[in-house]
Amino acid sequence: MAVITIASHKGGVGKSTLAFHLAAVLSFLDDSEGQVLVIDGDENRSVLGWASKNETDSLPFKVVTLATQAKWFQAGNRATHIIVDTQARPSRDDLREIIGDSDLLIIPTPAQSLSIDTLPLFLADLRALGVTTPYTFLLTLVDSRTKDAVAAREYLRSMNVPLLDGQIRLFNAFQKAADQGVLVRDARAENGKRDRNAGVAWNDCMGVGKEVWEIIEQMKEEPNG
Repeated sequence: MAVITIASHKGGVGKSTLAFHLAAVLSFLDDSEGQVLVIDGDENRSVLGWASKNETDSLPFKVVTLATQAKWFQAGNRATHIIVDTQARPSRDDLREIIGDSDLLIIPTPAQSLSIDTLPLFLADLRALGVTTPYTFLLTLVDSRTKDAVAAREYLRSMNVPLLDGQIRLFNAFQKAADQGVLVRDARAENGKRDRNAGVAWNDCMGVGKEVWEIIEQMKEEPNG
């Protein structure tokens, strides 16, 4: 079982969108018994609210809160992977606790320059804590009409931090999916037809999810994995 934590130094970076869809992709890739579990630790309960709108109970993963996770496991449920959606702007003490229980830390980072400017603070916290848990950055809310993502990648590489090849682009389909309680691939437009960007948005999620899956599998093969 791998514990994947999603954390950021600021809110509004796509943490919950990533948690929701990463859980789905890992569920599709994992053919073992058990379920992928999302622990919604954000005070806004965004993932839980998203999932609660799903009227057909068709999501391939389960969502619980920090308060209800113990009850879920006590009921005999088994998790193959756990994804933790944390509160925005965790303190250094909170970050220490988060990292201590994680196998992989993913840091979603919008490509816009104003968001990139906060990264040194987050890196300073990680280094001050002497982080040994593997971590990686992920570009989110990418506007394909700009060159922000290119500049952000160059900036992150100049800081010698790990960065996923994939990215999550900014599509209205994600908001529609959240309103409808479904994965972005199933998001519907007002006319009832599939949103025109649902497919490409889902492909972004699949690409990121497969990268994360490969990281987890590599960790299992390591001597201490």
